[in-house]
Amino acid sequence: MNTKYISDYGLQTWAYHLTMSYPFGLDYLSPDDRRYNIYVATLIPKLRIDEDSIQFFEDYIRFDVIVGTGEHTSREMLDISIISDDMPEFDHRKFEFDYEKLRKAMVFTDWEKGPVELNLLHVYLEESKYYLDTEIVYIGQAFRENGERLPAEELMSDPTLQKVEANLLRDYPEKDLALLLLEYKSQLLEEIDSEDEDLLELQEITKNPPLELNNQIIDATEAALINYFKPEYNKKLNNDFPNIEDNRLHYRSATVQIHPDIMGLKLFSKEKTYLSNECIVSSPSHSNS
Repeated sequence: MNTKYISDYGLQTWAYHLTMSYPFGLDYLSPDDRRYNIYVATLIPKLRIDEDSIQFFEDYIRFDVIVGTGEHTSREMLDISIISDDMPEFDHRKFEFDYEKLRKAMVFTDWEKGPVELNLLHVYLEESKYYLDTEIVYIGQAFRENGERLPAEELMSDPTLQKVEANLLRDYPEKDLALLLLEYKSQLLEEIDSEDEDLLELQEITKNPPLELNNQIIDATEAALINYFKPEYNKKLNNDFPNIEDNRLHYRSATVQIHPDIMGLKLFSKEKTYLSNECIVSSPSHSNS
């Protein structure tokens, strides 16, 4: 394809779906759930329920969540309803429960349909009036070596992530590791100034956004995120954005958004603090040919 025109192509990707979990809690996702293409290892304050504060009311449970450790500890009272359309007959006052400290979950047993679990991290993200401090320490792709998407619950078998987890347990014992899973969508942004007949071919390529998400686009998204946050445990792409070419187009820039406000997260790294809905723009250095 000729490139006699002056063009400016931008790749835009945004987090279409987000979820956060402790590594040991990924089994709550479907074993076949392969929607996520980027994962982010984060450090968050330790959360725990004050067991002495638990009170049962007709429509809700009340308890205090202790956030953080040592001099950085705070406390928040939450009222949690566990009545849902899926189990309207479940009465939490009639069943025994255990607070499993290691799994950070309140588990009600002896119900005929099986145990009912309240996951503390999920409850806190849904109900807290405060944003959760979430430090990004590593960013990776949820793919196997052959390019197949990795089921979320198998992420912890990733050797790189296992090494990161071991380092975090050693270096940051006062924090907890949580995984932020991101599903990205993409589209093409374009501005074209041309006197060339090949513009028709270009328009044919670009007229039907959003683009089909592929490995090149995920590579560009991952690179933009790493280049912006410069996470502590990412060594590659920390300072340089790679040249990206896909679908016969050279991308001059990649614009990436995360939308952490959806989950009540305050995202930051040692290098950057991410503002709600901020556009992360990275520009590869290359010449047209």
